[in-house]
Amino acid sequence: MGQSGTNSFTTYLQEMQRWEKRKEPIPVGVSTAFVLLTVLAGNSGQPMALIPDLQAAGGMSFNDFAEAIKRLEEAGYIALTGAPARESAQLTEFGADVAALVRPA
Repeated sequence: MGQSGTNSFTTYLQEMQRWEKRKEPIPVGVSTAFVLLTVLAGNSGQPMALIPDLQAAGGMSFNDFAEAIKRLEEAGYIALTGAPARESAQLTEFGADVAALVRPA
């Protein structure tokens, strides 16, 4: 578990608190990656095909989806397996812990 993942989650929390204090709507892009975490968490820990399954379940454009996948993998929240264009994503143990934290109450 690298410190960058912890820092990125702390940054996320700080940003959410800042938006809450300003009483402004939270921009859609802020939660994009976390939507994918919750979708993967709801898949019982099983790998999920990136395209079209995970992208469709996340309900986002291809560009937003690609950026979110890149950030999640770099942070250590997900692991990608398979050949390009046939990749699957699966939560890492760290990703499952974070998904549990961001799951709606």
